Amino acid sequence: MKRLAACIVALTIILAFPFLTALAGDTCAVKHTVQTGENLYRIGLKYGVSWPAIAAANNISDPNRIAAGQVLCIPVAATATTAATPTKTSTPSTSATPTTTPATATSTKPPTTAVTPTATPTRTSTPIPASFVILTFTITGVVRDQAVTISAINFPRNTKFDVLMGAMHTQGVNGVFVAVTDSGSGAFTATYNIPASLKGSSQISIRLQSNVGYYSYNWFYNNSTK
Repeated sequence: MKRLAACIVALTIILAFPFLTALAGDTCAVKHTVQTGENLYRIGLKYGVSWPAIAAANNISDPNRIAAGQVLCIPVAATATTAATPTKTSTPSTSATPTTTPATATSTKPPTTAVTPTATPTRTSTPIPASFVILTFTITGVVRDQAVTISAINFPRNTKFDVLMGAMHTQGVNGVFVAVTDSGSGAFTATYNIPASLKGSSQISIRLQSNVGYYSYNWFYNNSTK
């Protein structure tokens, strides 16, 4: 019975692990509960913090693997301290309550680079929209071992996306480069050739990603559709 009880306790700890990522405890300046559809990039934009900084603060090795309900530590204390300059006419409230409005500390400048100085691009060429939507594309047609056709919506306008394909369950990360697509008006359809290295695969992941942080992925059965 003691061995059974020990196994149950161990299993409970393993299952609870994804929701204990925020290791900073009560010393963490801000805690964020992950909502369905969120990722580190969008969470970082909300608080004015680069996503690599959030990943480092929470010991996250794979930024694509976070779960809804997971509590993350948002390392914004350094940002708030930087904003508290001797002349408090521009941001009078930051020195008194540095954790109440972390996003305002970066409203006129890029997010803090205290953790990863080169990880926060200045996106002057592609402004970030005021409201965010989930980039989505669906598989509309497949010709086995030859091509796949997609239909995309909610993409940022006039943005270049690299198209990658890889094995199933990889989300296309570090996949085979296939093409470059311009999102145009934000809604488009396109057909891409299946790379030779993936021919014969039963399922294939496909990913569209931009160099400013936008991405979306899906997968398809490598069978011809009518």
